Amino acid sequence: GRARMAILFSGGIDCMCLAMLADRYVALDEPIDLINVAFENPRSHGKPSQAGKKKDFSNASACRDMYEVPDRKTGQAGLAELCNVARPGRRWNFIRVNVPYADASLAKPRIVQLMSPANTLMDMSIAMALWFAASASGGLHTQHYTSPARVLLSGLGADELFGGYTRHREGWRKAGWLGLIDQLQLDLDRISSRNLGRDDRIISDHAREVRFPFLDEAVIAYACTLPVHIKVDPRWPRGVGEKLVLRAMAALALRLNETSTRWKRAIQFGARTAKMESGR
Repeated sequence: GRARMAILFSGGIDCMCLAMLADRYVALDEPIDLINVAFENPRSHGKPSQAGKKKDFSNASACRDMYEVPDRKTGQAGLAELCNVARPGRRWNFIRVNVPYADASLAKPRIVQLMSPANTLMDMSIAMALWFAASASGGLHTQHYTSPARVLLSGLGADELFGGYTRHREGWRKAGWLGLIDQLQLDLDRISSRNLGRDDRIISDHAREVRFPFLDEAVIAYACTLPVHIKVDPRWPRGVGEKLVLRAMAALALRLNETSTRWKRAIQFGARTAKMESGR
């Protein structure tokens, strides 16, 4: 069968939980596409490559070093774990979307237009990663592959609901539990203006639709009934105290033991879209 659903996939806990839940409900004869994006960043790899240069997926080692960004490594680790714990017979298509620096530069004016009125450097870094990921076009094994899926799943909302950001820990440090609660509420209140419109415009440019399971009304309503220390406990170290509910679900309900201990990493750092311009 052909994939009808794809997941924006970094190998982090949010998308891993979505992948395992998708495995439960998507028919086994239908593959699930996992879109993993990586950028050539001159700050890390020196002279940038030429724009539009055709990528050779038959020689994986040729571009392995350039695109071995953090999200590629965790994505591959996540894929291995999914293959071990998902239903037997499930086919996962791990799509390696590798973006040369010059291609990113050529796409920048279009991305700036789409993400407006969002206009910060962080917006640009996130939008850049999402725009190329939404193309869903890259390497699959040794071949080039473009996902036929029209629907993409995003883990957006998990950090806002369950305390995944460093600023949540800072809110607790400055003003205790009330400071943490205020920061969580602020992030949830502004997610539509800061994230949802921008992400929808970026992704729909590729004629695909993005859906946010963590922002389902029932999920939000449930999360808001939980005591804050059940969701996030800054008294625990970073990488342990965040998103406690998701970590418990991953380990106990979904059998994702490795994922349940994985640290949060923002997409612009995991895919290396942050501060690309300074590499000129």
